[in-house]
Amino acid sequence: MLRAFVLFVTIEMLLQVTFSSYAQERARVSRSHRMDRELQLSYDNDVYFLTDRYYSSGANIAYSRFIQPDSKFYRRFRSKRSDALKVITRFHYGHRIYTPNEIKERDVDNFDRPYAGWHYLKFQMLNFPARNTANRYTVEFGLVGNRSGIGNFQEWWHNSFNIEQPRGWQFQISSEPVINLGYDRIKNWRLAKKIKLMTSSGVQLGNGQNKVDQEVMLRVGKFNDLINSSIINSRVSGQMPKRGVYPKDGEEGFVFCGINASYVLSDIFIEGSLFNNESPHTEDIHNLVFIRRWGFMYSNYYVTFFFTFYRVGREVVGGRSHRFLNLNLAFRF
Repeated sequence: MLRAFVLFVTIEMLLQVTFSSYAQERARVSRSHRMDRELQLSYDNDVYFLTDRYYSSGANIAYSRFIQPDSKFYRRFRSKRSDALKVITRFHYGHRIYTPNEIKERDVDNFDRPYAGWHYLKFQMLNFPARNTANRYTVEFGLVGNRSGIGNFQEWWHNSFNIEQPRGWQFQISSEPVINLGYDRIKNWRLAKKIKLMTSSGVQLGNGQNKVDQEVMLRVGKFNDLINSSIINSRVSGQMPKRGVYPKDGEEGFVFCGINASYVLSDIFIEGSLFNNESPHTEDIHNLVFIRRWGFMYSNYYVTFFFTFYRVGREVVGGRSHRFLNLNLAFRF
């Protein structure tokens, strides 16, 4: 009950901040300048479902920047087929925490998933061959294992808030630097005036994870083209709205649901390193993993808020499915 109350209060506070910012900014429409930068805060946790297992929690800070068309970077990386004329870069910093189902278990033989900590930096670039087609390129660097410091962080966090201590971080995946490269092709398909289907086809390669995936998402409500949509963090723009006039495409609000099918070839957070067997505990992966997600997203010219419920299918042989909640808040300036 307490955790449900915390969830309710968290969402209510974020909504109040979002809609308060929206009202204030709309009232000050004379503040007409480019919103070409964005700061986004993202938080994941499964505590809202009264669990503490598998992907237990994570946080991410992202900074986006619209690349001006007169820059060398823009001329080098814009889509050669594009008449949409938009390139966006995103820089991420974050962490993720993975634990077994029973964090109070001391016997490593009874773990159904390894402990793993992941600390990372990520760079992404988006360009647009058309207004409803996007390419997303990703380079991700990080540390897994004891050197990531995530195990010590979770133990400190649980101790500070009198939460039951995890008892198996000494058996975590061994330390290793990780690099992943990724590419996604995203397209928007109009089914009706207020109904759109979005597809995303992706591949990820590296010594962290190797997989291919396909996602299909249905959206219902009010939304912009992909080139200016919160669903792929492309709201930053070089547009200069007229003074005293609120941008026509300034607002989105929609519900969404989607399913992602991933074929996983390797996963360092479960199987350990591709190059050695030094991890004290590993498990076998399910190659085919399904992830369902649904939620609500609201965005205007200045801010974005959304929450997403995830249900992750079995990733580990002998494991279980898993649920967690993602909360996001972004400000453009």
